[in-house]
Amino acid sequence: MLLRRFVSDSYDYSMVENMYENRDESKPFFIFNVTMQNHGGYSVSYTNFLQEIYVTNMNGHYPKANRYLSLVKKSDEAFQQLTEYFSQVSEPTIICMFGAHLPSIEDEFFEELFGADLDRLSIEQQQARYTTPFVIWANYDIPEATIDKMSANYLSTLLLQTAGLPLTQYNK
Repeated sequence: MLLRRFVSDSYDYSMVENMYENRDESKPFFIFNVTMQNHGGYSVSYTNFLQEIYVTNMNGHYPKANRYLSLVKKSDEAFQQLTEYFSQVSEPTIICMFGAHLPSIEDEFFEELFGADLDRLSIEQQQARYTTPFVIWANYDIPEATIDKMSANYLSTLLLQTAGLPLTQYNK
């Protein structure tokens, strides 16, 4: 159930599956689920977490980044299990996964990644430090698209449009 000291994404998603299986089938199933497996800090090792990822193509040594990236791998695996589960259900299903913020890891990692001190980054590089990815997955055909950058406040509108649902006044 726990990975490090937080509820694992895998366990969390199994609870989502359980809620879906025990839902009121007369109503659409909606859940806004926030996971916590990857929340910091990243300086302590745990006996219930096997670190698998090590940055090897950079000059510095970044144990926090390595732990964080290992947790991201676990998140990817759990998300794959979740999408595999919902790919088997007959009810049209959309899942939107997005990151809320970047991790608090070594500044030197970001400096080496960007090739500049943090206080000397270009505006584009500074913005990239606050960019998190998202994915919209469905168990039926939806239009494929790559969106380079979008403010998170527009994500709900994109999700409603992708699902073919009516927009609220706010989303309009």
